[in-house]
Amino acid sequence: MKNILIIADGILANHFLERLFNSRNNSLHNYTIITYNNETLPQNRANFENFNFLNFDPTSFSKLRLHIKSEFEKIMIIMEKELDARSVYENLKKINQKVEIDIMDFWGLEDKLNNDYLLRLIDVRKILSSRFMDFLPDVPVIADNIGLGIGEIMEVKVPNGSSYAYRHIGNIRKKKWKIAMIYRHQNYIIATPDTIILPNDVLLIVGEPRVLESVFRAVKKEPGQFPSPFGNNIYLSLDMKNMSESAIFALINDSLLLHSKLNNKKLFINVINPTLSPVFDEIKKLPSKNIFVNIDYFTSNYNIAKRVMSELDIGLVITDTKFFKKNKKMFWSLKTPVLKIGKSGFPYVKRGVVVGNEEDAEYQSSVIMDCCTQLNFDIDFYHFDANFDKKTDNLMEHFDSLSKIFNKKVNIIRDNQNPILKLRKRSDMLQFISFSIRVLDGGFFSIFSKDTDRLHYILDKNYQLFIPQSDKI
Repeated sequence: MKNILIIADGILANHFLERLFNSRNNSLHNYTIITYNNETLPQNRANFENFNFLNFDPTSFSKLRLHIKSEFEKIMIIMEKELDARSVYENLKKINQKVEIDIMDFWGLEDKLNNDYLLRLIDVRKILSSRFMDFLPDVPVIADNIGLGIGEIMEVKVPNGSSYAYRHIGNIRKKKWKIAMIYRHQNYIIATPDTIILPNDVLLIVGEPRVLESVFRAVKKEPGQFPSPFGNNIYLSLDMKNMSESAIFALINDSLLLHSKLNNKKLFINVINPTLSPVFDEIKKLPSKNIFVNIDYFTSNYNIAKRVMSELDIGLVITDTKFFKKNKKMFWSLKTPVLKIGKSGFPYVKRGVVVGNEEDAEYQSSVIMDCCTQLNFDIDFYHFDANFDKKTDNLMEHFDSLSKIFNKKVNIIRDNQNPILKLRKRSDMLQFISFSIRVLDGGFFSIFSKDTDRLHYILDKNYQLFIPQSDKI
């Protein structure tokens, strides 16, 4: 058992001692409590054998030295007046320079008592203001007094409409963070990969503080925000030397249409290898409040730098089939959604189509639902698997729940034959594809694969949105 000294005065000290007396762990150590008088002590205190109570003025060095005869492993000072707290501290250091001391700091003593490595100041102002901040809506609750107290432990409430609602924990990509526990209906649930997150759940998340801030924003994000969270703007790059006029007009028209329908902020159009032509005259007429055109007279090669994506806050890149095939690896490296336009024209697209497995479909589901809701597309989900197990049922339940959140029905089609061969005849759809590294594998033998990512080129006459597998959250 350790010997602990508590020097107390005031209302806060009274509340602290009351909690100490009612604590189940108060019998683990021996406590000596010094107060000016009995008014500081709670009235309903129990008569514990391991508690010793003394009444005198602790600011008096002679009295303090007279009564402190045993060695203490820790000393705690909780006093109302700054002068009294500092006097008690100085007296204690004269008696024993090697003892650990904690002071409840109301006054900002850090600048005045900053040379003692055995002294710990508990800043009441910071704790109270931080706790009061927790009651503001949509502000992350951070554990100040656990661990390092720098935001590595956080709780976040899942609102209705969150992209995290009705998702299995195992299908949420997590890098540098984890979901440790879920609080639901005044109970706690230990998080497992099969645990499904419901609206109004409170998630206890742990990890790198900056990553947790991104997770918090992602959980709180309301539907109807795409291309966020990837970015807030759309980017179109035009190569006038290597693109036909018809291809340039198609890209511009589709980009303008998407700019008007999606919840992006700006449309950036970058032009390389400019040539005098009617289409160039039209491009120069495009700049407006939210449309920005950059004509690059010095760059000759089609290339989009990842740095530009970050600087311009790009969440969606638009290109055509020819340039997507030629620069597939470059687009994949951007880690940004890429829309490859089709041949029919975007006004003729009426449906969103998903062909995939459980993991990719569930991860992409909120982006798919969000995008289709903004574009007013119906959604067909083709589940390509010969065996329909529990994971399949969970996925169906997941899409059904999301359809209620986004008010968008999902037509789930079970098929044990590859549906891509059936869909190649259609021209009214936008296919959603996981932009995994498998997309880069377009060799001859891919035709024998059952991997729908590798077979994306079969539907390249259609509009296709490649969604990156983000490691950020």
